[in-house]
Amino acid sequence: MINNRLEKVTIDEIKSLVENSVCENKCLEYKQELHIDSDSDKKEFLADISSFANSNGGDMIFGIVEDEKEKIPTNIIGIEYENEDTLIRKLEDFIRQSIQPIILNIEYKVIDLEKNKCILIIRIPQSIIAPHRVEYKGHCKFYTRNNKGKYQMDVSELRMAFNSSIDLEKRIEEYKLSRCYELIANRYGNLISDSPIFVIHYIPLSALNYSNNLSIIDMERELTKLQSKALGYGYNKNIIVDGITIHEKTDKRSAIASYKINGIIEKATTSFFKKDYVNESISPSKTVDLMNGYLILEKVIEDFAEIKNYYNDMGISTPIIISCSIINAVNFTIPTRDWYDILGKIDREILFIKNLYIEDFNEKPEIILKPIFDSIWNACGYKNCIAYDKSGNYIGLK
Repeated sequence: MINNRLEKVTIDEIKSLVENSVCENKCLEYKQELHIDSDSDKKEFLADISSFANSNGGDMIFGIVEDEKEKIPTNIIGIEYENEDTLIRKLEDFIRQSIQPIILNIEYKVIDLEKNKCILIIRIPQSIIAPHRVEYKGHCKFYTRNNKGKYQMDVSELRMAFNSSIDLEKRIEEYKLSRCYELIANRYGNLISDSPIFVIHYIPLSALNYSNNLSIIDMERELTKLQSKALGYGYNKNIIVDGITIHEKTDKRSAIASYKINGIIEKATTSFFKKDYVNESISPSKTVDLMNGYLILEKVIEDFAEIKNYYNDMGISTPIIISCSIINAVNFTIPTRDWYDILGKIDREILFIKNLYIEDFNEKPEIILKPIFDSIWNACGYKNCIAYDKSGNYIGLK
């Protein structure tokens, strides 16, 4: 794999591969041409793509002549193409339709050489949800890679791949649970004691697959630029051994954000809850343990935009797991709009919302976050979050 973010790769780095005779390996493969016309060509292409995802990930570079015996690049000739967007869209659609489950976060880079010729790089990440199977016209097989290239996976390799995927899911759940217990313990007194806590985690899969720690200096600079907060709150910033925290605590509210050097972000606040809240604007008045749905929507959507900018600027790419938990909120609820009905109440000490896997950060946050909001409203007796209409369009809370 080329040791650079794909968006920054230039023709000079491609020339360097040739000049230094960088040999093909488990994470790098050269192709003279891009063939996806005949059925056999398509199966070969899909096998290559899936083999990278099922192993350690890597780069496929098209438009390079190689020595077939030594497997080293000898010349840059490029491939013919007419339009970059059309080329990439065609490849994306074909890969999505023919490999299951879908491989998340494949990247593409086109480097122009001359009129109608380019170098095409396809970067395939190591997948958290491997193994992936090629499914094309009756061809249903699993592939992986070693230094000699791709090959079909045997039974023991398939078993190991499935177990690894399950183990990673377990690691995520164990991490979330341990963090919730840490927040309950409130060891450093950053949150109001004995209050319900709303927690949201942003977990890049890269943080779980390999060590690629961020610079504290770069993190601090970026957080200052973005004026980052903990779900809308927080002004005290502290550097710690494994990241940076931002926190605020008053008599009425508290919040903390933890930005880790591995890319994981945790934000927690007690500010969405009011115990024994009395609504005197209705007659007779009503007392409830209130979870403020309006604030949850406003602050989480607002926070998502900040997280997106942070990850983009720090070079952390999708897939990202978004995970939400609500702690110590038994009997808290979101009343109906008119406050006359309580449809349901949270019924457990730790409410885990199903993990949300994000492949594309460019979707509107209201659309991306809808499954989380639906689950929160489900926990309070609603069929779905009432900030969306019947077609799933975000209309907010009036």
